[in-house]
Amino acid sequence: MKTLDEFFKKKTDNLTFIELKEDSLVKLKGYTIKANLPLPLLSDVLIEGIKEGDFEEGINLMDILQGMIYTLGSDRDFPYNHQYIKILQASDKKALEYIFYKALKDLEAGSLEDACIILRGLLEVEPENLDILFNYGLALESIAKKFMEDGKEEADSFLEYSTRVFESILEKEKNYALSHYKLGYHYMYYGHFLKASLSWKKFLTLSNDEVLVQEVRNEIEKIEDDAIYETGITYLIYKDYDKALDSFLKLIPKHEESWNINFSIGQAYMGLEEYDKAIGYINKAIELNDDNPDLYNELGIIYINLDMIAEAIEVFTNGIEACEDDYKLYYNRGIAYTLLNDYSSALSDVNKAYELNPTEEIKNHKEELEKSVDNLYNI
Repeated sequence: MKTLDEFFKKKTDNLTFIELKEDSLVKLKGYTIKANLPLPLLSDVLIEGIKEGDFEEGINLMDILQGMIYTLGSDRDFPYNHQYIKILQASDKKALEYIFYKALKDLEAGSLEDACIILRGLLEVEPENLDILFNYGLALESIAKKFMEDGKEEADSFLEYSTRVFESILEKEKNYALSHYKLGYHYMYYGHFLKASLSWKKFLTLSNDEVLVQEVRNEIEKIEDDAIYETGITYLIYKDYDKALDSFLKLIPKHEESWNINFSIGQAYMGLEEYDKAIGYINKAIELNDDNPDLYNELGIIYINLDMIAEAIEVFTNGIEACEDDYKLYYNRGIAYTLLNDYSSALSDVNKAYELNPTEEIKNHKEELEKSVDNLYNI
């Protein structure tokens, strides 16, 4: 939020402030504008009004209301904001609707920042108006896309806040279809395929727009496998290995050459203590991706759990040949050598692990091995 506030506050340069003559009053329904209140006008509006002679008989109230909304949207800390909000709430409802309409036209025309500021300002006056909130989310999203194209670092902040805006709409109204529609794309962009799929499926139950419905069906189909995989990973994290396995096995017919799916199946079988099957799938994963140290580490640990220490050492050795800078491979092989009471080989590996990643845990194990080696040679 800080990034957005700082960005939009710079836009206050587009404002000019005027004051009513002394003893002048402007009465609205339920509120009176007094002479000592600075009244904001967009600089472009003021310049154009002077040039065209529009201000000879006075300044249009609509221009002042638009200036107030622009002020609310660009500077949340402006000292007169609370008074502007009261004035806007007391003004003709049609005036706010017209300003909202103009903001949408600016959005369509590509005047993204001005549209976004007006929408921000309108939300200060009507915070529960979901249509304003949705279009504010669209404006933030459009600015984020433009910033991405221009390589600007603010892009991520604008997109993240756009996502939060669409989510906030659903907190107020869970059946706001277009928020589900937009969030599907946002979640897909972030790699949250399950959330994207769920959002789009909810949209399908709410929308009668045949064009958007067909578009969303196509998108759901594209990410279906990713969503199933993410579901499996979620079950794996929560140690629900049967359900994780069920998800992963659905993917094998189309993705039998995917190393990460084979690896995930192996992890699920490992959780179920079906070690023979786990070994088979992790070996398949290694065949498909032989430079991933996690695969060798996981397979070696299975062999250690089965008390097949020689096989574990062979796996870790193969891993080291393929991934020579992975400290875990050296550390795990050191543990395997320790289990064989080969303390010299174990110390050599743990020393290498400590060189690559000098943590307290490795240091403690290293010192224990040094004592074991000293005792061995002092016999």
